Amino acid sequence: MGAGKNGERRLATVVWLLAALAAAAVPYCVGAVPAESAPALRMATEEWPPFRINNPQSESGFRGIDIDVVAALQERLGVKILIERHPWARALEMMRSGQVDLLSGVARTAEREIFMRYVGTSYCAVRPRFFTTGGRGGEIAIYEHLRGKTIGYSLHSAYFEPFDSDTSLDKKGLSTETQLLQALALKRLDLIIGTEPNLSYDIARLGLGGAVEPTAYQPNRQTDLFLAFSRKSPHLEFADRVAEALDRLVGEGVVRGIVARYTGEP
Repeated sequence: MGAGKNGERRLATVVWLLAALAAAAVPYCVGAVPAESAPALRMATEEWPPFRINNPQSESGFRGIDIDVVAALQERLGVKILIERHPWARALEMMRSGQVDLLSGVARTAEREIFMRYVGTSYCAVRPRFFTTGGRGGEIAIYEHLRGKTIGYSLHSAYFEPFDSDTSLDKKGLSTETQLLQALALKRLDLIIGTEPNLSYDIARLGLGGAVEPTAYQPNRQTDLFLAFSRKSPHLEFADRVAEALDRLVGEGVVRGIVARYTGEP
């Protein structure tokens, strides 16, 4: 009987110690978010090399700068970001209505800030550039030489002021920069405006190096690119975490390395 009581006392002591250890561990677990409870964020996008390049072999259907940045964010945050293909105009409307949570590679404008919350720092930038047909680049030496020319541009894009708001120019909107380059090569447009490094990437891909050339006049501007949340997203409270993670990726040089892989720029 004595040995039995000692055994019971020892067992009770072990149980008490285990309970105490479990209780001590609780504070370290408070606030932890299991991976399965983190939101799945929906991001709308379309082809825009080298930021989003068609790639049928990938889960999203894309590869490129934006896709690699999103992958790095997923790894840092432990969330799933579902990439959906939509035309740019449709993607903007889905952001306006809250049908999707995120948009990448978006320029900051006052109109867009009404329905978008830009998160974190700008992670990359593009430069507006004019191109014309081969042998005519010198004809456009100053901004005023744009007048009287038919200028192609991508619909729903922001380039620079005063061009964006200049209603005196003859501007023709097309859906993509690929379409712009093809129309220019066929001499259906006098000029086009697009962005670098996108245009150079597409010119090389389409083999149009001899058919088009940059104009002598080029605006001394750059357009910063951001990630943005829809202000109607059900996961808008997650924006601060995304901003913090993106800022770290930029500060640590991770994004710079991603950009270099696709553009060759250090």
